[in-house]
Amino acid sequence: MPDYYRDLSADYHWIFPDEIVNPPGVIGGTSADSRELIEAVVEALPPGAPVLDCACGIGTDAMALAHAGFQVTATDGSPAMAAEARRRLPAGVEVLTSRWEDLPAVVAGRFELVLCLGNSLVHTGSHKAMVAALAGMREMVSPTGTLIVDSRNWELLYRERPRIVAADRVRERDGVRCTCVYVWTFPESFGEPCLAELLFLAEHPDGSLIHRRHALEFHPFTPAELEARLVEAGFAVAGSSYRHDAQRYAVAATRG
Repeated sequence: MPDYYRDLSADYHWIFPDEIVNPPGVIGGTSADSRELIEAVVEALPPGAPVLDCACGIGTDAMALAHAGFQVTATDGSPAMAAEARRRLPAGVEVLTSRWEDLPAVVAGRFELVLCLGNSLVHTGSHKAMVAALAGMREMVSPTGTLIVDSRNWELLYRERPRIVAADRVRERDGVRCTCVYVWTFPESFGEPCLAELLFLAEHPDGSLIHRRHALEFHPFTPAELEARLVEAGFAVAGSSYRHDAQRYAVAATRG
């Protein structure tokens, strides 16, 4: 899996509103369409339960869980993302760099909750690689624990085929005003990967306007394919927030 996020890590925070990137954060904040499902699982955890965020990005979800009193470990396959998370997260959160299939060799212990949010699994690249990633996550889930993974609704996106999707507002941080624009390129077949170019347009205090471009490749899958691959990796599906008209969804699973 290429490190698409090496350069994107410095701009990634612009995608999210202030309440998600600033302490104490919002549990499930990066998965707005699935917050009800995520909150229900989190509310059922024992106080201080061990939690693993294995697609931590810049640490937004891990931050919210740490501030809620959970014992959080965070990992990401991108060293740059892990470094940014380490900079942003409270000192008590251990942040490691690990691919999903390597988690059992890198991370000690088992967890009552394992999160893989941020539409991350779509970067695995193939059926086989996704099952291997999920199998690595399964080894981190305790016998009484839960895995939650989320995804874009790729079938909806491929039906609508938007070309340009702009953020709903301009954000301002440290005197810089910035907005994010997705520029999509879709293949004819659902089974083929699509490309998104993320353009960050930033106005600095002196009035200068700069832009940065980051290209990402996605290998889409359907909700049915995700659930089938979870089962193939040894999970039992316990719940889903999928709706055919929602942009994103999440699936909860336990060790089968």
